[in-house]
Amino acid sequence: MRVLILADLPVHTLPGFEDHTPSHSATWFAPLIKAWNIPPDLDIHWLTLTKRVRSEQSLNFSGQTFHLLPRRKLSIEMLTGFRRERGKIRRLVKKLKPDLIHAWGTESGYAMAALDSPIPKLLSMQGILSHYCETAPHPFFTRIQARAERRDLPKFRDITVESPWGIEQVRRRAPHAHLHHVEYGVDPALFEIERAPADKPIALFVGTLNTLKGVDTLLTAFQHPSLAHVELRLLGDGPLRDSVSAPNITFLGYRSHEEVISEMRRAWCLVHPTLADTSPNCVKEARVLGLPVVTTPNGGQTQYVTHRQSGWIHEAGASDPLIEGVRFLTMDRQSSISYGEHGKTDCRTALSAVTCADRFTSLYRQIEVR
Repeated sequence: MRVLILADLPVHTLPGFEDHTPSHSATWFAPLIKAWNIPPDLDIHWLTLTKRVRSEQSLNFSGQTFHLLPRRKLSIEMLTGFRRERGKIRRLVKKLKPDLIHAWGTESGYAMAALDSPIPKLLSMQGILSHYCETAPHPFFTRIQARAERRDLPKFRDITVESPWGIEQVRRRAPHAHLHHVEYGVDPALFEIERAPADKPIALFVGTLNTLKGVDTLLTAFQHPSLAHVELRLLGDGPLRDSVSAPNITFLGYRSHEEVISEMRRAWCLVHPTLADTSPNCVKEARVLGLPVVTTPNGGQTQYVTHRQSGWIHEAGASDPLIEGVRFLTMDRQSSISYGEHGKTDCRTALSAVTCADRFTSLYRQIEVR
Protein backbone atom coordinates (compact mmCIF):
# COMPACT_ATOMS: atom_id res chain seq x y z
CA MET A 1 0.00 0.00 0.00
CA ARG A 2 1.40 3.39 -1.01
CA VAL A 3 0.38 6.45 1.03
CA LEU A 4 1.11 10.02 0.00
CA ILE A 5 1.06 12.44 2.95
CA LEU A 6 0.59 16.13 2.14
CA ALA A 7 1.88 18.29 5.00
CA ASP A 8 3.83 21.43 5.84
CA LEU A 9 6.84 19.71 7.35
CA PRO A 10 9.44 21.62 9.40
CA VAL A 11 12.10 21.15 6.72
CA HIS A 12 15.01 21.85 9.08
CA THR A 13 14.36 18.48 10.77
CA LEU A 14 15.22 16.56 7.58
CA PRO A 15 18.78 15.39 6.81
CA GLY A 16 20.69 17.88 4.68
CA PHE A 17 18.55 20.81 5.83
CA GLU A 18 19.76 21.07 9.42
CA ASP A 19 21.39 24.45 8.79
CA HIS A 20 18.04 26.01 7.85
CA THR A 21 16.55 28.35 10.42
CA PRO A 22 13.78 26.67 12.46
CA SER A 23 10.55 28.49 11.65
CA HIS A 24 7.72 26.01 12.03
CA SER A 25 5.57 25.19 15.03
CA ALA A 26 4.43 21.70 13.95
CA THR A 27 6.81 19.93 16.30
CA TRP A 28 4.84 16.67 16.17
CA PHE A 29 5.99 15.71 12.65
CA ALA A 30 9.64 14.94 13.44
CA PRO A 31 8.80 12.51 16.30
CA LEU A 32 6.17 10.80 14.13
CA ILE A 33 8.57 10.31 11.23
CA LYS A 34 11.30 8.88 13.46
CA ALA A 35 8.94 6.67 15.48
CA TRP A 36 7.20 5.09 12.49
CA ASN A 37 8.08 1.42 12.20
CA ILE A 38 7.10 0.98 8.55
CA PRO A 39 5.89 -2.56 7.73
CA PRO A 40 7.26 -4.06 4.48
CA ASP A 41 3.99 -3.68 2.57
CA LEU A 42 3.55 0.02 3.45
CA ASP A 43 5.26 2.66 1.31
CA ILE A 44 5.13 6.14 2.87
CA HIS A 45 5.77 9.27 0.78
CA TRP A 46 5.62 12.83 2.09
CA LEU A 47 5.08 15.94 -0.02
CA THR A 48 5.71 19.42 1.35
CA LEU A 49 5.72 22.76 -0.44
CA THR A 50 8.38 25.07 0.92
CA LYS A 51 10.35 28.21 0.15
CA ARG A 52 13.48 26.35 1.31
CA VAL A 53 14.02 24.79 -2.15
CA ARG A 54 14.12 26.30 -5.64
CA SER A 55 13.51 23.07 -7.53
CA GLU A 56 11.97 19.70 -6.70
CA GLN A 57 14.09 17.55 -4.41
CA SER A 58 13.57 14.04 -3.07
CA LEU A 59 15.30 12.21 -0.23
CA ASN A 60 14.92 9.02 1.79
CA PHE A 61 14.90 9.12 5.56
CA SER A 62 13.71 6.75 8.30
CA GLY A 63 12.28 4.32 5.74
CA GLN A 64 10.16 7.05 4.08
CA THR A 65 10.49 9.19 0.95
CA PHE A 66 10.22 12.99 1.08
CA HIS A 67 9.38 15.19 -1.89
CA LEU A 68 10.11 18.90 -1.46
CA LEU A 69 8.54 21.26 -3.99
CA PRO A 70 9.16 25.01 -4.26
CA ARG A 71 6.46 27.36 -2.98
CA ARG A 72 5.82 30.94 -3.98
CA LYS A 73 4.24 33.54 -1.69
CA LEU A 74 1.54 31.86 0.40
CA SER A 75 -0.82 34.86 0.23
CA ILE A 76 -0.89 34.60 -3.59
CA GLU A 77 -1.68 30.89 -3.35
CA MET A 78 -4.57 31.58 -0.97
CA LEU A 79 -6.06 34.25 -3.22
CA THR A 80 -5.88 31.92 -6.24
CA GLY A 81 -7.31 28.87 -4.48
CA PHE A 82 -3.87 27.23 -4.44
CA ARG A 83 -4.27 26.57 -8.15
CA ARG A 84 -0.54 26.38 -8.90
CA GLU A 85 0.30 24.20 -5.89
CA ARG A 86 -2.60 21.86 -6.58
CA GLY A 87 -1.27 21.41 -10.11
CA LYS A 88 2.14 20.39 -8.74
CA ILE A 89 0.51 17.91 -6.38
CA ARG A 90 -1.63 16.42 -9.17
CA ARG A 91 1.50 15.77 -11.23
CA LEU A 92 3.18 13.96 -8.34
CA VAL A 93 0.02 11.96 -7.62
CA LYS A 94 -0.06 10.89 -11.28
CA LYS A 95 3.59 9.84 -11.05
CA LEU A 96 3.41 7.98 -7.70
CA LYS A 97 -0.07 6.44 -8.09
CA PRO A 98 -0.77 6.25 -4.32
CA ASP A 99 -3.51 4.08 -2.87
CA LEU A 100 -4.37 6.72 -0.26
CA ILE A 101 -3.81 10.48 0.08
CA HIS A 102 -3.42 11.78 3.64
CA ALA A 103 -3.80 15.59 3.78
CA TRP A 104 -2.68 17.30 6.96
CA GLY A 105 -4.43 20.52 7.96
CA THR A 106 -6.81 22.97 6.31
CA GLU A 107 -4.43 25.94 6.53
CA SER A 108 -2.74 25.30 3.15
CA GLY A 109 -4.02 23.83 -0.09
CA TYR A 110 -3.40 20.20 0.85
CA ALA A 111 -7.03 19.44 1.69
CA MET A 112 -8.13 20.95 -1.64
CA ALA A 113 -5.47 18.95 -3.49
CA ALA A 114 -6.64 15.71 -1.88
CA LEU A 115 -10.20 16.45 -2.97
CA ASP A 116 -8.99 16.93 -6.56
CA SER A 117 -8.31 13.19 -6.77
CA PRO A 118 -10.77 10.25 -6.77
CA ILE A 119 -8.24 8.27 -4.69
CA PRO A 120 -9.34 7.38 -1.11
CA LYS A 121 -8.33 10.15 1.26
CA LEU A 122 -7.85 11.02 4.92
CA LEU A 123 -7.73 14.49 6.48
CA SER A 124 -5.97 15.27 9.76
CA MET A 125 -7.03 18.44 11.54
CA GLN A 126 -4.46 20.73 13.13
CA GLY A 127 -6.67 23.63 14.16
CA ILE A 128 -10.35 24.25 13.51
CA LEU A 129 -10.01 27.63 11.84
CA SER A 130 -13.72 28.14 11.17
CA HIS A 131 -14.46 27.77 14.88
CA TYR A 132 -11.57 30.05 15.84
CA CYS A 133 -12.84 32.78 13.53
CA GLU A 134 -16.30 32.49 15.09
CA THR A 135 -14.74 32.92 18.53
CA ALA A 136 -12.38 35.89 18.13
CA PRO A 137 -11.32 38.43 15.46
CA HIS A 138 -8.78 37.12 12.94
CA PRO A 139 -6.78 38.61 10.05
CA PHE A 140 -8.09 38.63 6.48
CA PHE A 141 -6.08 35.64 5.23
CA THR A 142 -7.08 33.47 8.19
CA ARG A 143 -10.72 34.20 7.37
CA ILE A 144 -10.06 33.06 3.79
CA GLN A 145 -8.61 29.81 5.16
CA ALA A 146 -11.64 29.38 7.42
CA ARG A 147 -14.06 29.78 4.51
CA ALA A 148 -12.18 27.11 2.55
CA GLU A 149 -12.29 24.83 5.58
CA ARG A 150 -16.06 25.20 5.92
CA ARG A 151 -16.43 24.32 2.24
CA ASP A 152 -14.03 21.36 2.19
CA LEU A 153 -14.61 19.58 5.51
CA PRO A 154 -18.00 18.06 4.58
CA LYS A 155 -16.41 16.49 1.48
CA PHE A 156 -14.10 14.19 3.47
CA ARG A 157 -15.27 10.76 4.55
CA ASP A 158 -12.47 10.20 7.11
CA ILE A 159 -11.04 12.88 9.42
CA THR A 160 -8.69 12.58 12.40
CA VAL A 161 -8.96 15.02 15.30
CA GLU A 162 -6.80 15.26 18.41
CA SER A 163 -9.47 15.63 21.09
CA PRO A 164 -13.09 14.88 21.96
CA TRP A 165 -13.67 18.65 22.06
CA GLY A 166 -12.27 18.94 18.55
CA ILE A 167 -14.38 16.03 17.33
CA GLU A 168 -17.48 17.82 18.62
CA GLN A 169 -16.59 20.97 16.65
CA VAL A 170 -15.73 19.06 13.45
CA ARG A 171 -18.93 17.01 13.67
CA ARG A 172 -20.94 20.23 13.43
CA ARG A 173 -19.19 20.99 10.14
CA ALA A 174 -18.89 17.45 8.71
CA PRO A 175 -21.82 15.50 10.18
CA HIS A 176 -21.49 12.53 7.80
CA ALA A 177 -17.72 11.95 8.15
CA HIS A 178 -16.06 9.14 10.08
CA LEU A 179 -14.23 11.02 12.86
CA HIS A 180 -11.20 9.33 14.43
CA HIS A 181 -9.55 10.42 17.69
CA VAL A 182 -5.78 10.41 17.12
CA GLU A 183 -3.36 12.15 19.47
CA TYR A 184 -0.27 13.61 17.80
CA GLY A 185 2.81 12.62 19.81
CA VAL A 186 5.35 14.97 21.38
CA ASP A 187 9.14 15.10 21.20
CA PRO A 188 10.42 11.92 22.93
CA ALA A 189 13.26 13.96 24.43
CA LEU A 190 10.69 15.38 26.85
CA PHE A 191 10.34 11.95 28.43
CA GLU A 192 13.98 12.12 29.54
CA ILE A 193 13.99 15.65 30.96
CA GLU A 194 13.55 16.31 34.66
CA ARG A 195 11.90 19.50 35.85
CA ALA A 196 14.00 21.97 37.82
CA PRO A 197 11.64 24.79 38.92
CA ALA A 198 13.29 28.13 39.60
CA ASP A 199 13.66 29.36 43.18
CA LYS A 200 10.98 32.01 42.62
CA PRO A 201 7.56 31.39 41.01
CA ILE A 202 7.40 31.58 37.19
CA ALA A 203 4.26 31.22 35.08
CA LEU A 204 4.96 30.49 31.42
CA PHE A 205 2.85 31.19 28.32
CA VAL A 206 3.74 29.65 24.94
CA GLY A 207 1.89 30.54 21.75
CA THR A 208 0.52 33.36 19.63
CA LEU A 209 -0.02 36.56 21.59
CA ASN A 210 -3.61 37.32 20.60
CA THR A 211 -7.13 37.40 22.03
CA LEU A 212 -8.00 33.88 20.83
CA LYS A 213 -5.34 32.53 23.19
CA GLY A 214 -6.71 34.71 26.01
CA VAL A 215 -3.53 36.76 26.29
CA ASP A 216 -5.49 39.96 27.01
CA THR A 217 -7.05 38.26 30.06
CA LEU A 218 -3.66 36.89 31.06
CA LEU A 219 -1.97 40.29 30.99
CA THR A 220 -4.79 41.83 33.02
CA ALA A 221 -4.46 39.09 35.64
CA PHE A 222 -0.73 39.54 36.07
CA GLN A 223 -1.06 43.25 36.70
CA HIS A 224 -3.08 42.43 39.82
CA PRO A 225 -1.13 43.02 43.07
CA SER A 226 -1.81 39.45 44.27
CA LEU A 227 0.42 38.09 41.47
CA ALA A 228 3.23 40.64 41.83
CA HIS A 229 5.47 37.89 43.26
CA VAL A 230 5.01 35.63 40.18
CA GLU A 231 6.94 36.35 36.97
CA LEU A 232 4.96 35.85 33.76
CA ARG A 233 7.21 34.90 30.84
CA LEU A 234 5.62 34.92 27.39
CA LEU A 235 7.17 32.96 24.52
CA GLY A 236 5.78 33.83 21.11
CA ASP A 237 4.75 36.74 18.96
CA GLY A 238 1.53 38.45 17.96
CA PRO A 239 -0.44 41.69 18.17
CA LEU A 240 -0.39 41.81 21.99
CA ARG A 241 3.40 41.59 22.32
CA ASP A 242 4.79 44.45 24.46
CA SER A 243 1.23 45.76 24.91
CA VAL A 244 1.75 46.28 28.64
CA SER A 245 4.67 47.17 30.84
CA ALA A 246 4.90 45.63 34.31
CA PRO A 247 7.89 44.52 36.41
CA ASN A 248 6.67 40.91 36.61
CA ILE A 249 5.82 40.51 32.87
CA THR A 250 8.54 39.57 30.37
CA PHE A 251 7.98 39.24 26.60
CA LEU A 252 10.59 36.87 25.17
CA GLY A 253 9.43 36.70 21.55
CA TYR A 254 9.87 33.68 19.30
CA ARG A 255 12.35 31.08 20.62
CA SER A 256 13.60 27.72 19.39
CA HIS A 257 11.93 24.52 20.53
CA GLU A 258 14.95 23.75 22.72
CA GLU A 259 14.63 27.12 24.44
CA VAL A 260 10.90 26.55 24.99
CA ILE A 261 11.65 23.26 26.75
CA SER A 262 14.31 24.95 28.86
CA GLU A 263 11.77 27.56 29.97
CA MET A 264 9.25 24.81 30.78
CA ARG A 265 11.78 23.08 33.04
CA ARG A 266 12.16 26.25 35.14
CA ALA A 267 8.48 27.24 35.27
CA TRP A 268 6.13 26.54 38.18
CA CYS A 269 3.09 26.35 35.90
CA LEU A 270 2.00 26.83 32.30
CA VAL A 271 -0.81 29.34 31.69
CA HIS A 272 -3.02 28.81 28.65
CA PRO A 273 -6.26 30.85 28.99
CA THR A 274 -7.47 30.03 25.48
CA LEU A 275 -10.91 30.80 24.08
CA ALA A 276 -10.70 27.81 21.69
CA ASP A 277 -7.98 25.22 20.97
CA THR A 278 -8.22 21.80 19.31
CA SER A 279 -5.39 20.28 21.36
CA PRO A 280 -2.58 22.77 22.10
CA ASN A 281 0.89 21.31 21.73
CA CYS A 282 2.33 23.43 24.55
CA VAL A 283 -0.10 21.85 27.04
CA LYS A 284 0.81 18.36 25.83
CA GLU A 285 4.51 19.09 26.23
CA ALA A 286 3.99 20.63 29.65
CA ARG A 287 2.08 17.64 30.95
CA VAL A 288 4.54 15.09 29.55
CA LEU A 289 7.31 17.08 31.24
CA GLY A 290 5.33 17.16 34.50
CA LEU A 291 4.38 20.84 34.51
CA PRO A 292 0.93 21.74 35.92
CA VAL A 293 -1.34 23.89 33.75
CA VAL A 294 -3.81 26.73 34.32
CA THR A 295 -6.27 26.66 31.42
CA THR A 296 -9.91 26.89 30.34
CA PRO A 297 -12.49 24.23 29.37
CA ASN A 298 -12.63 25.71 25.83
CA GLY A 299 -10.58 23.09 24.02
CA GLY A 300 -9.04 19.66 23.97
CA GLN A 301 -6.41 20.51 26.58
CA THR A 302 -8.71 19.38 29.40
CA GLN A 303 -7.86 15.78 28.45
CA TYR A 304 -4.52 16.31 30.17
CA VAL A 305 -5.46 18.62 33.07
CA THR A 306 -7.44 17.63 36.17
CA HIS A 307 -8.76 20.55 38.21
CA ARG A 308 -6.92 21.01 41.54
CA GLN A 309 -4.81 17.90 40.87
CA SER A 310 -2.63 18.52 37.81
CA GLY A 311 -3.71 22.09 37.20
CA TRP A 312 -6.56 24.55 37.35
CA ILE A 313 -9.49 24.95 34.94
CA HIS A 314 -11.17 28.36 34.92
CA GLU A 315 -13.81 30.22 32.96
CA ALA A 316 -12.45 31.66 29.68
CA GLY A 317 -12.16 35.44 29.59
CA ALA A 318 -12.25 35.83 33.38
CA SER A 319 -9.13 37.12 35.13
CA ASP A 320 -10.14 36.52 38.77
CA PRO A 321 -10.38 32.68 38.55
CA LEU A 322 -7.17 32.69 36.48
CA ILE A 323 -5.46 34.57 39.31
CA GLU A 324 -6.83 32.03 41.78
CA GLY A 325 -5.43 29.18 39.70
CA VAL A 326 -1.95 30.68 39.42
CA ARG A 327 -1.87 31.32 43.16
CA PHE A 328 -3.00 27.73 43.82
CA LEU A 329 -0.16 26.28 41.71
CA THR A 330 2.53 28.65 43.02
CA MET A 331 1.97 28.31 46.78
CA ASP A 332 5.36 26.62 47.13
CA ARG A 333 7.91 24.88 44.92
CA GLN A 334 7.23 21.35 46.15
CA SER A 335 3.49 21.68 45.57
CA SER A 336 4.16 22.74 41.99
CA ILE A 337 6.27 19.61 41.49
CA SER A 338 3.60 17.37 43.07
CA TYR A 339 0.77 18.80 40.97
CA GLY A 340 2.84 18.32 37.83
CA GLU A 341 3.47 14.64 38.63
CA HIS A 342 -0.24 13.87 38.93
CA GLY A 343 -1.38 11.99 35.82
CA LYS A 344 1.97 12.40 34.08
CA THR A 345 2.33 8.68 33.31
CA ASP A 346 -1.07 8.56 31.58
CA CYS A 347 -0.19 11.63 29.52
CA ARG A 348 3.07 10.06 28.42
CA THR A 349 1.28 6.91 27.29
CA ALA A 350 -1.33 8.85 25.31
CA LEU A 351 1.17 11.25 23.75
CA SER A 352 3.84 8.81 22.59
CA ALA A 353 4.89 9.27 18.95
CA VAL A 354 4.97 5.46 18.61
CA THR A 355 1.30 5.29 19.64
CA CYS A 356 0.48 7.96 17.05
CA ALA A 357 2.38 6.16 14.26
CA ASP A 358 0.69 2.84 15.05
CA ARG A 359 -2.70 4.52 15.03
CA PHE A 360 -2.15 5.94 11.56
CA THR A 361 -0.91 2.61 10.22
CA SER A 362 -4.08 0.98 11.54
CA LEU A 363 -6.26 3.71 10.01
CA TYR A 364 -4.62 3.30 6.59
CA ARG A 365 -5.41 -0.41 6.68
CA GLN A 366 -8.98 0.29 7.75
CA ILE A 367 -9.57 2.71 4.87
CA GLU A 368 -7.83 0.41 2.36
CA VAL A 369 -10.18 -2.52 2.92
CA ARG A 370 -13.41 -0.54 2.46
